[in-house]
Amino acid sequence: MQLEQEKAKAELDLAQNSSTMDMADLLDFDMEPPIPEPLDAVEPEPELPATRSGRHRTFPAAYKDYVPSGFTTSPTPAPEIEHSTFETEPDEFGLYRVYTSYPANDPEENLCLDDVCDDPGISAARNTLDERPWYSGFGSHISVAKSHFFAPFLNATVFRLMSWFYSGSNMKSLAELDALVNDVILAEDFDPKDLEGFSAARELGRLDNHNSVNQTLHPDDGWKESSVKIRLPAEKVKHTSEQAAPEFEVKGVHYRSLLEVIKAACTQPIAKTFHWLPFRLFWKPSPDEPAQRVITEVYNSDAFIAEHEKIKAQPREPGCDLETAIVALLLWSDSTHLTNFGTASLWPIYLFFGNQSKYPRSKPTSFAAHHLAYIPKLPDIVQDIYGQCFDGMAASANTLVHLKRELMHAIWLLLLDEDFMHAYVHGIVIKCADGVTRRLFPRFFTYSADYPEKILLATIRYLGNCPCPRCLIDKDQIFRMGTKFDARQRENIREDTPNRRSWVERARQWIFEKGLGVMSAAVERLLKPRSWVPTRNAFSTRLAEFGFNFYSMFVPDLL
Repeated sequence: MQLEQEKAKAELDLAQNSSTMDMADLLDFDMEPPIPEPLDAVEPEPELPATRSGRHRTFPAAYKDYVPSGFTTSPTPAPEIEHSTFETEPDEFGLYRVYTSYPANDPEENLCLDDVCDDPGISAARNTLDERPWYSGFGSHISVAKSHFFAPFLNATVFRLMSWFYSGSNMKSLAELDALVNDVILAEDFDPKDLEGFSAARELGRLDNHNSVNQTLHPDDGWKESSVKIRLPAEKVKHTSEQAAPEFEVKGVHYRSLLEVIKAACTQPIAKTFHWLPFRLFWKPSPDEPAQRVITEVYNSDAFIAEHEKIKAQPREPGCDLETAIVALLLWSDSTHLTNFGTASLWPIYLFFGNQSKYPRSKPTSFAAHHLAYIPKLPDIVQDIYGQCFDGMAASANTLVHLKRELMHAIWLLLLDEDFMHAYVHGIVIKCADGVTRRLFPRFFTYSADYPEKILLATIRYLGNCPCPRCLIDKDQIFRMGTKFDARQRENIREDTPNRRSWVERARQWIFEKGLGVMSAAVERLLKPRSWVPTRNAFSTRLAEFGFNFYSMFVPDLL
């Protein structure tokens, strides 16, 4: 009991001393940092009361949690790096950074627990940089969704009533009756006068006729609607060239300019936490032990550092002395079924930025995903158009699969337009959220998708002889997964070589000029051993000349 009283008194004295501290001293950057006391001089924490057996208890270390303090730069060169580097002081965990250029600031300096975690049990000062509305991913100022949330209905009263009607089960319960009163009738924007002349049939018709896509994807936020064209092959039908084959136009491609999305993201307040300068992260357990390399983010990975060095090594743009940096693009897409009934679905493409830490990027409330495009499905009328072009002939199942692949890469060719490619080569000048004007070079690092969509993007066949989009392991060797032999086999990675592209071009020439089927014997002998398909890859078409291997984007799916 006496020990507990002494502990409480010590905590009270500590709180009183902390309240009398001058905050100006804490914010004085010219002040020398305090020298930490030796570990031996730190007073040990009081132990918990002993048990009946006399065993002393201590507070479990697993329950002690705190955010490490910011890194302090030091001009001491790191021995692991050959050229001039800048090394930070180790933090409480023994982690320190090694920069190849002196950093202007630390984007993580003012982060708190709320910035990296949504746990309501953690009490910390919230950083308002990432407090954005849910609709911000659709554009920078999507006013329609904010001011007309009740669309397509005329007012909020009718919207709340119809929303209640569609919620819950078909047989309303007491809980749903309470919801009618509390969520609809007692709502602040509910007005009984708005229900004069109400007709449920009329409101249902208004809902059926409403084009929600055009209302949500507003042109003021950079959304565009376009179409793409794909060539139609037919077995035993010869053309003078591929350009002479009939085209099929797919309409309703809703997308935003990839370059405009990058501009908007880099100027938002949350971009103040972006890391523009890469570094290597090391962990030194103790002064006597060697440092170990730690990779936790995109911006401290070898791929990011290597790409940063390439940008630094290339000639500068004429008359430009701005800081150059990389915009790390992380793509994600997945076909999504919207309801438990019917066939309503969406196929969105999202864009994330690897310059942002994975912790705030993974928070649902940070809304770090930027909507880039919505991929339409191959329309049902394709068979009608196909029959008109080829005298009533129907497209085979293999031909329809081929057209789906062609559609996906035609859309990506639309996204990788001339403006983006100019920025890819020459960079784009942007005044970033931290007030520094930089020349930014967009680079692709990852593309996350499930396996069916991944092989669609990698232009390989589903569960073919070499089913992996990253390596050339044969299907009959998959059972060796996890063995040393498997590790050696995985070194045989896929590469976007000129031979691969020439074989795909030869297969397409046979299909359109000789009338061979997309899976004919000749095409199979040419492409099947490596599970290739006769589709031009959009990333290869645009980026192969710059040495980009698109196979490296498809990261393993941990799910």
